[in-house]
Amino acid sequence: MRLFPLLLLFLSFSATAQSSKADKKLIGQLQQDVGYLASDALEGRRTGSHGETLAADFLIKRYEQLGIPAFDKKYRIPFIFTYGRQIAAATRISINGQALKGQDAFPLPFSASKPVSGDPMPEAMEQGNIWLLPLYKDADQAGDPHFDWEKESHDRAEAAAKAGATAVVFYGNFPGKYPPQFNPQSFYDPLDIPVVFLSHKAWQQYLSAQDGAADVVLSPVILKTERHGTNVAAYLDNGAPYTVVLGAHYDHLGMGEDGSTLSASKIPEIHNGADDNASGTAAILALAEKIKKGKLSRYNYLFVHFSGEELGLLGSKAFVREFNLDSNRIAYMVNLDMVGRLSDSTRALTLGGVGTSPAWAPVVSRARSLFKVTPDSSGIGPSDHTSFYHTGVPVLFFFTGIHHDYHKPSDDADKINYPGMAAITNFIFETLRQLDAQPRPSFTPTKQQQLARVRFKVTLGVMPDYSYTNEDGLRIDAVTEGRPAQKAGIQAGDIITAIGPYPVKGIQTYMEALGKLEAGEQTTVQITRAGKSLTLPIHL
Repeated sequence: MRLFPLLLLFLSFSATAQSSKADKKLIGQLQQDVGYLASDALEGRRTGSHGETLAADFLIKRYEQLGIPAFDKKYRIPFIFTYGRQIAAATRISINGQALKGQDAFPLPFSASKPVSGDPMPEAMEQGNIWLLPLYKDADQAGDPHFDWEKESHDRAEAAAKAGATAVVFYGNFPGKYPPQFNPQSFYDPLDIPVVFLSHKAWQQYLSAQDGAADVVLSPVILKTERHGTNVAAYLDNGAPYTVVLGAHYDHLGMGEDGSTLSASKIPEIHNGADDNASGTAAILALAEKIKKGKLSRYNYLFVHFSGEELGLLGSKAFVREFNLDSNRIAYMVNLDMVGRLSDSTRALTLGGVGTSPAWAPVVSRARSLFKVTPDSSGIGPSDHTSFYHTGVPVLFFFTGIHHDYHKPSDDADKINYPGMAAITNFIFETLRQLDAQPRPSFTPTKQQQLARVRFKVTLGVMPDYSYTNEDGLRIDAVTEGRPAQKAGIQAGDIITAIGPYPVKGIQTYMEALGKLEAGEQTTVQITRAGKSLTLPIHL
């Protein structure tokens, strides 16, 4: 009779020991996978780079080791996308018969691609002719690092076109300390006339001593830049009518070439992206192994590693579009992005998309027993689940939060909380196992904040806390060194309540306020810190 409790104790101890052994194995595998994906050898896994290719090779090898076949008969799913603009080799610019090129003269990104010739005089501004205009109003402006020459030239060229100019040549009338350079990622819309910049050196050599009209011939050609990316996909086909998608992006910032780095350094450095998003990538591999061994069979399971996420969810958008992955085929989608920095003290975990299906309410309840959960009902967020939500698919998004190393070279593998990653991975698998025994989750559209399309001329250099849902301001999760916010004394944890005369209630009003400010402007930022209201001067 007394043997029964002892037997239960033995079985409990045995199960605990097996669980501990399994967790150690899982932690070791996560550490190994993140360690390679976030190594310098992959050079930051920039979309379309050799590092991306090496990362894809690694993922394919891991799925082959797991015995999980490719999706659509191939692991690699390439896509092409338009990214930025470039000056075509066919571009021709000449003044008085002298051909100019390189930094001496070049078209601006918003220039029209068409030939124009004329005989303009500086600042004559004749209708039906090319206009020759000085870029700077004085020497001080030429040496001002805050002078937004691109906006200035776009706005003035747009006004010139309306006034009858056939083209505009802006010349460096002073030797600027920060001369204009072609910006391949310019967000300014193309104009209907050619717009060209002429350097101060070229101006002095070919035009400043010009007596009378100049012979100007412009034939600029601006091309859209195409880049290539590669998604990686593996598939467990159980012959089911619906498929569950488990996704994570595996691209990162490379050397920071695409402008998303938050590093204060001007020196190119490898951005390893251990948390963003080698962590989610490694967790998907672990889940794939668990699902296969666990023989989950109510659904098919599609494991997708997206590229191009850092450039605007490009890989997931292309994948959804190519394979028509809507609610007629997909049961639900789980997205893991930055799941490697679970705090041992707070256990804070954001669950996004919880409003996209009634089936997610029990998931949130179970998660609260293990983590301090911040639920976000919206199906739209800054990661790849958004691409699936837009097709009517229920989504779940796992995220452990922004940190000081976000989008910096310091996001390295030795800063990952691997036991925390293992806990999240085990929780997701248990969720998948329970859902595998239940009817397909129904889809519920969620209310979205319609963020206005705003062109930002300034930046504070802060990372907002997207999980902060109070409407008393915008909470700051991180502050970039050397940027206006840091110089003004703003700190992580501060809540911005106003910028200048513009109140800030959340991300929407924050974006609107930025859109109304000018580079170089001096204003104030109102913040709440530890319950106290402060007003700080800031130079944008």
